[in-house]
Amino acid sequence: MKSSCLFRVIFATLLLCLKLSASLKRLHLGHCVISVNIHEIRHSFQSKDERTDIRILHKSYSLQDTEPVDRCCFLRHLLRFYLATVFNHCKASSPLVSRKVSSIANAFLSIKKELRLCMEPLSLKALGELDILLDWMDKAD
Repeated sequence: MKSSCLFRVIFATLLLCLKLSASLKRLHLGHCVISVNIHEIRHSFQSKDERTDIRILHKSYSLQDTEPVDRCCFLRHLLRFYLATVFNHCKASSPLVSRKVSSIANAFLSIKKELRLCMEPLSLKALGELDILLDWMDKAD
């Protein structure tokens, strides 16, 4: 009897893991590959953009056209902007909207954490190439 119950728990856990992993999208950002649940983030909050006279991200300039080597850095800057500026200054119209914004912010923090792990090897590489930067700065007018 106990083994039957244990089997059901293990089976349910495996099904949940499969469902979660199936909803994850693998983003290839240059040398870095991270997993993101885009569907969950999109489902958390859908907003109608009422300010159509101003654009931050233009659909006509495809974000997909960003060079693979630049995607990691570009995404880090976008996430930093959303986390430091957008979410910090967001005035939620209701507790439900506030929870949804918090959910997206937490998802962005998780993505940023994964990106930070990808950047660690690059940090060592950048330190090794510090002389190139210093030479450039020394020659700048």
